[in-house]
Amino acid sequence: MPFLLVLALLAPASHAYVVTITAGTKSLYLQVGVGTISGGTFSAGGTPANNGTINSVSVTVPVANLGAGTRAMTTDSTVTASAYDGFAFCAVPAQVYVGGFFRTPGASANATLTVTAPNNLVNIAGDTIPFSTVSWISGGTGDATPTIPSGTFVGGAAQTLLSVTRNTWFESCLQFNYANTQLVPAGTFKGRVSYTLTAP
Repeated sequence: MPFLLVLALLAPASHAYVVTITAGTKSLYLQVGVGTISGGTFSAGGTPANNGTINSVSVTVPVANLGAGTRAMTTDSTVTASAYDGFAFCAVPAQVYVGGFFRTPGASANATLTVTAPNNLVNIAGDTIPFSTVSWISGGTGDATPTIPSGTFVGGAAQTLLSVTRNTWFESCLQFNYANTQLVPAGTFKGRVSYTLTAP
């Protein structure tokens, strides 16, 4: 699922973050930011559907703060509730919801959640900022041990984020940050990352 990063320089008690679901027809579902589950939450019998929305995170760095240290990014996603059970899980605009499942009728190796980013964020003039200057902190309301570990984009390669056991739902909330340790030309620097859930 694509996800756009932009840098502009200038609930219920039963909620769980990883939960076992019933076996069934082999299927995968991944939601990053806005997604669609028709007919209610997944635990209430809702049906996952395709959603073409591409959400973004961004930060504006004023000239006086260039190179002065980490700046938190904000998202245009409005998703706060778990798609599994509706629990108020993520805080917006600070965090991006990531959730989904791997279902299969029989024994299977684990599914894998990966993210791939280009080497750099680029502005219209061709100036670049390494994607490795963008990191994330994983969490969520009441999530003491995040499902998806916190990390930093490596840029130019796929990174494995999570191994998903068969017949399991997972979710996390990601807060993105820009390191802001270098002086760069003015402009809007853009780059798109893709989150992918694959099964054997």
